[in-house]
Amino acid sequence: MNRRWFAWWFFAEEVVAHLANPRTDVSAADADVRAAIRTSRLFASVQTFVDAAEAAWRTAYIRGAVEPVARVWRECSPGGRMRAIGACTSVAAATVLVLQTVESPEAGPFRWILPVAFGLLGAAVAAAADPIARAWGDRQA
Repeated sequence: MNRRWFAWWFFAEEVVAHLANPRTDVSAADADVRAAIRTSRLFASVQTFVDAAEAAWRTAYIRGAVEPVARVWRECSPGGRMRAIGACTSVAAATVLVLQTVESPEAGPFRWILPVAFGLLGAAVAAAADPIARAWGDRQA
């Protein structure tokens, strides 16, 4: 192929590419978007809700019980956290299965499949918590 014959085509492609993708200052564009979001009514109403929730949390009675548990959770190893998540999932699935025994049989014959699947998944996560936590940590880094 002789490039000279198609020079006009390559030139036209370059012109259209520059018109379609103009040079922009990314940080200025991001700042403009942030400013537009901050001045929106939706952001203002969400911020009002968040401020009210934070003020309520500072004076809540339950905060005294939740903060020590949260502190222990943060001090726990990643493997311990994964193990706890897997165990909680398995217990929740077992609870659903037990509660399904007292509900009406008209709910359907295969209603046990999803809780069993989540229970087995939770048990697998609890059993393999340390390798999963290491893989999760490697992916985060």
